[in-house]
Amino acid sequence: MDRPRDYYQANGYYIFRNLIPQNIIDNLLNEYASKVITSNSPFFRQSSNRWQPNKINDYGYSEESFRDVHDYPKHSTFTESARKIFCLQQVREALTELTGIEEHNLMQTMLFDMNTATPAHQDWYYLDSMPNGHLLAGWFALEDIHEEAGRFYVLPKSHLVDFELTEDEKLSNRFYLEKLKGYINSHKDEINAPALNKGDVLFWNSRTIHGSLETINSKYSRKSLTAHYLPAVYEFGSRNASSPTAVEYAAYNGMKYRLIPSMYKEYSPAAKLKTDLLQYLWEQPKLMQTAQFVRKALQAAKAK
Repeated sequence: MDRPRDYYQANGYYIFRNLIPQNIIDNLLNEYASKVITSNSPFFRQSSNRWQPNKINDYGYSEESFRDVHDYPKHSTFTESARKIFCLQQVREALTELTGIEEHNLMQTMLFDMNTATPAHQDWYYLDSMPNGHLLAGWFALEDIHEEAGRFYVLPKSHLVDFELTEDEKLSNRFYLEKLKGYINSHKDEINAPALNKGDVLFWNSRTIHGSLETINSKYSRKSLTAHYLPAVYEFGSRNASSPTAVEYAAYNGMKYRLIPSMYKEYSPAAKLKTDLLQYLWEQPKLMQTAQFVRKALQAAKAK
């Protein structure tokens, strides 16, 4: 277990201490404080999957997390400082040390100002390699995380656990999360919520169950980044996908990063309407099934 890769393969996660230089983190936090938290514009939120303006708590923290901060066209200096962290040479070397693969593509990112109490889940339900199980993610501590802030946790060895899903659980996030909630409630004594300090990065496998503990004291922020990486030898998809997802990439400092569809990164009333509709369908499996049937029928008719 001396090698990070051995530990990662056995336990489904690994922590690299002091991986990110503090001056790079400080640059990101300065950009965030001056350009993002002060903005009146809506942002697409990881925690709700909706376009929402900043909602600030009594201590000055954004209550909603930010999704895909690596691709914010209207906040170029902020996004540049985020990419600098996500694509850092030390990060690329750590990924290779864990997977044995030379190149990785950046697929999805998030920024948390405070804990949003992310429920227990496995990433491969939402995004993964095809074939499955090779995508991995990193949780980047941007400050020393206080134990009362609602720490990030993993369930060691849970990447070895598979769940048979019903059709409703495959189609609806709501039903899937209920299944995972039941599992985590019966394995609470196995949860590992390590103390992470500024510059530490915890990497985990797409099949590893993870989430956030509840916040004990909201006066503590929990500034952090999350990034999902796809080994470049694999195609992109998810656990239940029938075929790979087409991806458009750009590059930063030699690492490819996924360009996010415009409805998720450029606000407009039309983008909000479309994403709100998709989120509604995501919670209604029967409607989602009907929508998928109609979409496939239209695609088949167009192909004729």
